[in-house]
Amino acid sequence: MRLSTEKIKKATAVVLSVTTIFSMAACGGGKSTVKATDSNEIEQIVEANQPESGEYDPAGAAGYVYFTLQSYCLEGLIGYDAEGKIIPKSAESWEISEDLLTYTFHLRDGLKWSDGSALTSADFKNTMVRALDPNRGSWYVDFLFVIKGAKAAFNGEGSMDDVGIECPDDKTIKITLEQPCSYFLDLCKLPTYMPSCSKYATNEDADWSMSPETNLGNGPYHLVERKPGESLTFEKNPYYYDASNVTVLKIVDRFMDDDQAKSSAYQTGEVNIVQGAPSSIAESYEGKPDLIFREVPQTNYILFNIGMKPFDDVRVRQAFSLAVNRKDIAAVVGKSCEPSTTIVGKNYKSKIDGTKWSELQGDLLSEDLAKAKELLKEAGYENGVGLPELTYTYPAMSYEADVAQVLQQEWKELGVTVKLEAMEYEVYVNARRNGELMMARAQWYADYNDPTSWLAMFIEGNAQNDVKWTNEKYNQLMEESDKELDDAKRQKLLQAAEKILVTEETVVCPLFSNSNTDLIDPTLENYSFDVLSYSDWSHMTKKKN
Repeated sequence: MRLSTEKIKKATAVVLSVTTIFSMAACGGGKSTVKATDSNEIEQIVEANQPESGEYDPAGAAGYVYFTLQSYCLEGLIGYDAEGKIIPKSAESWEISEDLLTYTFHLRDGLKWSDGSALTSADFKNTMVRALDPNRGSWYVDFLFVIKGAKAAFNGEGSMDDVGIECPDDKTIKITLEQPCSYFLDLCKLPTYMPSCSKYATNEDADWSMSPETNLGNGPYHLVERKPGESLTFEKNPYYYDASNVTVLKIVDRFMDDDQAKSSAYQTGEVNIVQGAPSSIAESYEGKPDLIFREVPQTNYILFNIGMKPFDDVRVRQAFSLAVNRKDIAAVVGKSCEPSTTIVGKNYKSKIDGTKWSELQGDLLSEDLAKAKELLKEAGYENGVGLPELTYTYPAMSYEADVAQVLQQEWKELGVTVKLEAMEYEVYVNARRNGELMMARAQWYADYNDPTSWLAMFIEGNAQNDVKWTNEKYNQLMEESDKELDDAKRQKLLQAAEKILVTEETVVCPLFSNSNTDLIDPTLENYSFDVLSYSDWSHMTKKKN
């Protein structure tokens, strides 16, 4: 560990001072403003969310906040329980053909949208077909390519009429795959497999998803108000098939990027829930009932732009990655942070035996400053001489500035000066996706319960492959893993692919995994989280005195 304790203390001085001030006010916990009705329903809860980005069309650019809307307002064919078992949702049952190519889903009786109109199998097909329009710009379209004819249709090499999505009747949707895919049911959790109301959701109307009048829900809630850049408001969907068990009548999501503002809002009761509270705030609640700790399948990493010098040279990428001491990073982020060297979330649990991914893979990278300097010299940049101006860009939120300062200091010991650049969140996301950033901080939560949720992003041509990396062996291993139905063999293929991405080619530099530290009004109970750590507030009630 090269950074001294004093340097780490200096790097976190501001955060610690904020914690000290706030902890004085936090002794009694957050002030509860939650009101319950006579029937023990909750009138309203307010939670802090990340800044607004992307859109709310499941067939389009589904950014972070989209998934909040999805979890409240859209119910897909399947869901997960807390252990990761796939359970029925909009589909009450399904059959899989003997050749493992055809999945036939049967919808529940009487499913409706939040305006009272019938939800049909055509609404599920509507999202898939619209996402396969190459002009739509879907971020998750690649996960439809397992469907027969889908990739050809998207690339203009086939007809949509030949895509393996059929609706024999209003209650049945039949999906035929190109080849067997052992995790196809998991893919049904993704945005492109969610329903969208055929009456309003069209690619011709780009704004339908931003309006509560046309963005209908089939889940426990529906969108009733959107204040751009400020908040979203959801109300109970009276037409939801399980509406009688939904106890929270209204949820308000406030967009907040300032941690101290979140903390103050929680303390005064303006906000009842802060998910993913930074350690600097959460630690002041240690030992109090407000603080909820949960592991999440997530990775924070650096994405190197392989199309920009000097990071077009793998030796430079490896040098920068080997110069990082992940324990130093963890020290500034806080107790919720664990160093990580895998791109797959270290807390992801194997479907075979529940072993954490970090234990399966071991360390894919290790700190080695001497080796880093040697690699930089081999690349023609001894002691950093000859390097172009280098910039590390990060979203201006949470602990990112503290992480950036530690990285900057560690790269100085490599002989390199790196400029730090903070960007407003949505601007940062757009710049990263457009391939404009040299070194970009990124994080990825699992969208579905499988390692490919991380690894598939780096397949050639994937819509999430922001730096347009391609590696023939990697692509081949990922393709083989899709076909492999033996879970143990498939897992080995995925492990081999990850080693290419992280160790051999070092397109990404994993830094750490965060466990979520949530602040939840302690007067609330009966909420839950699934295997991906997505929250379900719909059955929440207020504790009785």
